Amino acid sequence: MPQGSSVAKSATSHRLLLVAGMLTWAVVGVPHLEDLAREPARWTAPDTLLWCAAFLTFGGAFWRQAHEQGRGQVPLLAVQTVAALVCVAARGTGLDGALLAIIAGQVPEILSQRRALAWVGAQAGAMLVVFAFHHPPVQALVQILIYVGFQGFTFGTALVMVREAEARRELTRVHAELQATQVLLATREREGERLRIARELHDSVGHHLTALSLNLEAAAHTAKDPASTEHLRRAREAARTLLSEVRGTVTALREAPMPLLPSLRALAEGAPGIAVHLEVPGSLALESSEAAHSLFRCVQEVLTNTLRHARARNLWIAIVPTEDGGVRVHARDDGRGAERVTPGSGLNGMRERFTRLGGRVEWRAAAGQGLELEAWLPATLEKEVGT
Repeated sequence: MPQGSSVAKSATSHRLLLVAGMLTWAVVGVPHLEDLAREPARWTAPDTLLWCAAFLTFGGAFWRQAHEQGRGQVPLLAVQTVAALVCVAARGTGLDGALLAIIAGQVPEILSQRRALAWVGAQAGAMLVVFAFHHPPVQALVQILIYVGFQGFTFGTALVMVREAEARRELTRVHAELQATQVLLATREREGERLRIARELHDSVGHHLTALSLNLEAAAHTAKDPASTEHLRRAREAARTLLSEVRGTVTALREAPMPLLPSLRALAEGAPGIAVHLEVPGSLALESSEAAHSLFRCVQEVLTNTLRHARARNLWIAIVPTEDGGVRVHARDDGRGAERVTPGSGLNGMRERFTRLGGRVEWRAAAGQGLELEAWLPATLEKEVGT
């Protein structure tokens, strides 16, 4: 799935959630406003003022929730739940219980399945207590069952949508990684073929040219005719020049840098549900295939972590040469961040790769401010990885 299509679908889903929620919120409020229009004297009643404040608070919190990213989501959910329960308590009717169904449709996207289910259960229990103050036990139980059914249906539908979206994102991410890996493997295959040709030139053509040059030199020393000597000298110089050019070609083939842009671009363009802003010089290439592979895996790990944990909308990745001839990777996202980053196997593996090549990897995070990562590879790799 193209990156732009994934981002557009994600934005469309959020807009649909916002429209559906605000429409439900408005439908809940219309009957109360009609009653107040028929009895204007009730506008100043304490229960009416309390209901109006809670109703408007719920609408504002839901609107903010639809546009919020990061750590503010759970507090906004709590505000909505309290406001909905106050609306139910202030009016004493079951109609306001529909507001809790709006919340039940949001929690699967924000909380884990177990916590989301506990949240909906706590809402149902609190609503039962509120209904018990206004109605007989049997009537309160019937009403709570009705609205528990509404919440359960909304919760289940939202949970299925969240799981489907996660599965689609994971499938698209794996597909993008596969495409990028194919590009990288094709590049390494071409590099292997180039090295095979270089070895053939060195071992076969180079050997025969060397033998030819030695034979021509020996013939020039034994020739008695000046004209023949001159022709042999010229042939010997031509053989030496050709041998020098063959050696230069072999060196160029062996030391040809490995391009990175095609594989990195394929990786970025396939990212689902997030806009990846990739900055890579078109001429960027690494002489070491292991360094190129490590750099590619670094970008791949950054993208994977962002998709799985950050809940970000944008990811910026810049790969630039440094003044000392090395290369630096800088990545940051606009996700929820974290107070503390506990590195898993991915980040630890990335650090091990770069450290073994003589580089380093560092990351910084703050709640609500996304994750920032910097990695660096030197111009000359450590001896243990070979040159």
